[in-house]
Amino acid sequence: MRHGGAAARICLAGVAACAALHAQALVAGRVVDETGSGVEGAQIELREAAAAPVAASSDPAGNFSMTLPHAGDYAIRAGRLGFFVYQGGGARFIDGPNQLTIVLNHLQEYTERVDVTYSPPAIDPRQASDRKELDNAEIQAVPFPGPQDYRNGLQLMNGVVADNAGLPHVNGAGVQQTNYTLDGFNISDPVTGRLEARLNIDSIQAIELQTSRFSADNGRGSAGVLNLQTKMGDDRWRFAGTNFIPGVSSGGGIHINKWTPRLEVSGPLKRGRAWFHNGFDAFYSADVVRGLPPRQNLTRAISASDMARFQVNLTSTNILTGSFLVNVARNTRQGLSILNPVEATNTHRQTLFVSSLRDQHYFNGALLEVGFADTRTALRDQPQGSEVFQITPFGNRGNYFVDTNRHAYRQQWLANLFLPTYHWRGEHQFKFGIDLEREAFHQTVQRHPYEVLRDDDSVARYVTFLGGPFQARKNFEAAPYVQDHWEPRKDLTLEAGLRAEWNEIVREVELAPRFGAVWAPRKLGTKFSAGWGAYYDAISLSTVTRQQDQTSFATFFPLTGPPIGPVETIFRVNEQTLQAPRYRSASAAVERKLPLAYYFKAEYVHRTGDRGFTFAPASDPSAPAGVDVYELRNTRRDRYDAVDFSLRHTFAGQYEWFAGYTRSRTRTNSAVEYTLESPIFALQAPGPFPWDAPNRFHIWGWLPLPNRRLPERLRFITRNTTAAILLEYHTGFPFDVVDEQSDLVGAPGARRLPAYFDVNLHFERKFHLMRYLWAWRCGYNNVTNHLNPNAVNNVMGTPAFLTYGGGQVRAFSVRLRMLGRK
Repeated sequence: MRHGGAAARICLAGVAACAALHAQALVAGRVVDETGSGVEGAQIELREAAAAPVAASSDPAGNFSMTLPHAGDYAIRAGRLGFFVYQGGGARFIDGPNQLTIVLNHLQEYTERVDVTYSPPAIDPRQASDRKELDNAEIQAVPFPGPQDYRNGLQLMNGVVADNAGLPHVNGAGVQQTNYTLDGFNISDPVTGRLEARLNIDSIQAIELQTSRFSADNGRGSAGVLNLQTKMGDDRWRFAGTNFIPGVSSGGGIHINKWTPRLEVSGPLKRGRAWFHNGFDAFYSADVVRGLPPRQNLTRAISASDMARFQVNLTSTNILTGSFLVNVARNTRQGLSILNPVEATNTHRQTLFVSSLRDQHYFNGALLEVGFADTRTALRDQPQGSEVFQITPFGNRGNYFVDTNRHAYRQQWLANLFLPTYHWRGEHQFKFGIDLEREAFHQTVQRHPYEVLRDDDSVARYVTFLGGPFQARKNFEAAPYVQDHWEPRKDLTLEAGLRAEWNEIVREVELAPRFGAVWAPRKLGTKFSAGWGAYYDAISLSTVTRQQDQTSFATFFPLTGPPIGPVETIFRVNEQTLQAPRYRSASAAVERKLPLAYYFKAEYVHRTGDRGFTFAPASDPSAPAGVDVYELRNTRRDRYDAVDFSLRHTFAGQYEWFAGYTRSRTRTNSAVEYTLESPIFALQAPGPFPWDAPNRFHIWGWLPLPNRRLPERLRFITRNTTAAILLEYHTGFPFDVVDEQSDLVGAPGARRLPAYFDVNLHFERKFHLMRYLWAWRCGYNNVTNHLNPNAVNNVMGTPAFLTYGGGQVRAFSVRLRMLGRK
């Protein structure tokens, strides 16, 4: 049986005779996890007595090498974030070549050993990219809002901001400008590019985010790369559950209002060779909206996900992994609120299926991996009826006017080859690969009329729709790349890569060079890194099919004078004139380990984009009067500048706290968004993005409550109890102001919501019951009950103008987990 720490096997090559102590010993080794897969980025140290350690880090295949000053006995230490630290006693290395294999065990919250230590943050002197990571312990410990959804935890990292709808934005970019992957495969929505996939948050081993200086093997996202790494079983059977007791509310009558059960099962299919892991979760909510009549004030929603993974070691050097993820969701009254009664809501249904297969083969220090993934999604948003939808200053009436039925598909093929280290004026590690994707969708969008009313119920605008409801598009993308990781000397690393991108919409080969450099002199104890790169986003199918959509006809009724219109609104897309949107990113960072194991980091990021897609009013002389034509053009230019600071500390082997501050600015020359559903009548103009937050500060962490300082008879109060906190502040988001005719008033984003401030404080206690280890957590979200609005009445001239709403009030939260059994 393996223990919660790690094991190391040392195979010493050479003769049995002892070598001279002054001779050098060459150590070549590999770091693997408990299932034999290579571990990238592990920090290995060999130390002899009181001498300075010899350090190295593992490459993507898990390989590492180092030269010891002489033969002798050395202590071994190895670690990586998300794994337990391995600390081995004296191992004897002889003159000449030696082989060393280190097995690191993934972090598990419950093990049969009590002396295990979490790997603290570490500075990797070979890593050029800016890589942020949340491991399983941090995801579970920090009390972020909505803890059943991993997407709510992304804002624990610097550079990520959640907008008013809770969608994550990386480096000031749109949600569709980040490359989202699940164990290396693309899981973004094939139509919108958003991150819609859900999975049991307990099944996530780590969330890794690269926001700058990421290498050429990553593409289809100019803002960054977000990879979800999920768990795999091992030779021990494990079972865990969370929140399997539903919550009960008395508001609106006694009823179950929340139930978020999560279950995990993992273990061996064949010990030492094949394993599986299955994670299931569900989310049921029955929320009562105050201010609505009985039986008209309840909205029910249920969603569920299940992800099954397996791994088979065909041989010790050939590993096969596969997975299957399914999501289902249903909400019978989506959008119910005091301003949106039952008749104005939607019935929402959504499904997602993702299956993948990957084969990894290790040979002679190299790694070859090939993989395939298939994604299928379906979306159905159905109004409650076909009555005319009415938008009033006091709320909505009638039935919502958009009925959507969508199906989308994606097939992805990938291949990567990591070559063994090549020696020429230093050490080179080459990586080659190709990524192929085929995407397609079809949808039917039907709309019925809606009207905008004034506060006296007079009609200000009446809108109808005409045209075919069917849309469809497919796309094929290909992206080969080459990357060189060069270490001309031990304290200097240079990276250079080239990626070529092609798709059948633009039909041009776009080259994306990437460069990075790291200087980490041991005497200074500081790491300096910088880089520059060109990046291209995946093209959203929903954008390039806008011309297939319906057209709208709006008739305006002024307070005085005859009606105006109908004014026709048309969207046009000419793919032959389009170019791929292009972005460039330059960044520089400094990292340093401070006394008492504090880690400090400061970084500056400058990101610009040109040739971005935007719809702009067309100057078409052939268009008749009363027709507004919007053309898709490559005229958008974006800019993001940010400097951020972070301080991180791990103590007592398993507790941590983090503090981060970001000063940023994100703007575009095309801040007006034209849509059929909620049009804004204005010329295109510059302004901030709706998620722009110039100042953001957050702190999170957890620590044990004091116990030894209390009298013996009172120690039971704090025994095995931890306190966890999350504090976040950021500048309020900008919003537009319009009049009752939907004409823009002033500049885009001229006003801002009040500043956001949130404090969550929770306490968790672990205890044994029925031979199982349990953890009970309770606490308050938004302790200060700060308003934190996420909606505003932005219609100037209405009685409720600048009335704020939404946001989470102070809420009591409870979580019960069964962690495991010996």
